[in-house]
Amino acid sequence: MFTPAGLILGVISAFIIGISKTGLPGSALAALPLIALVVEGRLIPGATLPLLIVGDLFAIAWYRLDTRWDVLRRLAPWLAVGFALGIGFFVTVGSASLLLERSIGVILLVIIAIQLWRILGERSAEAGRVGVAGYGTAGGFTTFVANAAGPVINTHLASIGMPKGEVMGTAAWLYFLVNVSKIPFYVALGLWSQGGAFFTLESISWDAVLVPAIVAGVFVGRAVNRRIPQKEFLVAVLALSAIGALVLVF
Repeated sequence: MFTPAGLILGVISAFIIGISKTGLPGSALAALPLIALVVEGRLIPGATLPLLIVGDLFAIAWYRLDTRWDVLRRLAPWLAVGFALGIGFFVTVGSASLLLERSIGVILLVIIAIQLWRILGERSAEAGRVGVAGYGTAGGFTTFVANAAGPVINTHLASIGMPKGEVMGTAAWLYFLVNVSKIPFYVALGLWSQGGAFFTLESISWDAVLVPAIVAGVFVGRAVNRRIPQKEFLVAVLALSAIGALVLVF
């Protein structure tokens, strides 16, 4: 992880994650395939998680006053269902790191397709109970397995007509609470199921080294939030993410 290539890919990934947390929601998808070039198996979500939490802290500090707690309460039980499915997935996959990486790649491709369908077709998601259940469960599963719930949850938040500020504030608290809650589950799965640890001393040290890149990203993200054409940027990010996901699959 501390090779020149590993550090360069890590800095780029951390910078992208920072931007995604404060300026361009969903763009963190592009970071996951890059991290998968540095680590493998369970260390992919494990090494990504601390980076996300650092970015979350800045997001909730800046957008906390715009949070819609009623929306979070409706999503909470379905996110828990998704967590349960994610636990079952990791227990089933075990030590098959290649299967895990391919599964993450497929998940990314599905999420990318959903996001492209929404932003290119300018369509709305179902905002009723079925929509909440579907997007909450899918969001819980994808965040637990691949830290990739952004497009799923953002699609739902946009579909219910929330203004941009409320989307940022609601997503900030949701991702922070969800990401922190994953830590004990990851630790337990690493100790009591086959497949190895999600966190190692090396991965945590690598994350610590990358904190300045996250900080740079969150400030850049906040600065460009209202200036860059978000639709065009997300299309480019999703295209790059799709390439990375295909690398994981094949």
